[in-house]
Amino acid sequence: MVNYILALSVPFEVATVRYGKSTGTAAVQASVEDIRLKMRGKGPRQAHRVAGRHGGEFDCFGDYSVDLFEHVTEKSRSLYDMAAAAIVKNPGWADSVVIGAPRFRNGRWIEQPENPRTIVIWENYDKEKIMHDFYRTMDQR
Repeated sequence: MVNYILALSVPFEVATVRYGKSTGTAAVQASVEDIRLKMRGKGPRQAHRVAGRHGGEFDCFGDYSVDLFEHVTEKSRSLYDMAAAAIVKNPGWADSVVIGAPRFRNGRWIEQPENPRTIVIWENYDKEKIMHDFYRTMDQR
C-alpha cells in the first residue's frame, strides 16, 4: 500500500519519529514536572466531562494531561503528534528535506535519490520553540 501512495503524484510529507535520536518528533518531550506545573486547569473548558484513561473525568485538556503524565514511569514523554502538527503551524520549527520517493520492499526502505517523484521529510524539530508555543497556547485558552 505504501508503494502505491508513494507513486501517486500528490504532495506527501513525513514527520519522522526516530526513537532515541535528536532529529525526530521523539525528541520533542514534555517532562512530568513541567506538565504538573504548567498544565493544571489549562485549555478550553468542555460542557461535558471526558473519561480519563486511568479513571476520573475531565473538562479541560490540561487536567487530563496532568492525569496522563501522573501514570508514566519516565521523567518525560514524547509528544509525537503535537510536534508534527506544530510544523503545520510554523514550518520554521523543523527542517524539511526533499528526497526522491523511496520504495518499501521485503521490510526495508530502498532509497531512490534519482526518482523524479519527490517527497518531503521533516526532521530536526526545534523542541524549545515548539514546547514554548504549546504552553503559551494552552495559557490563552
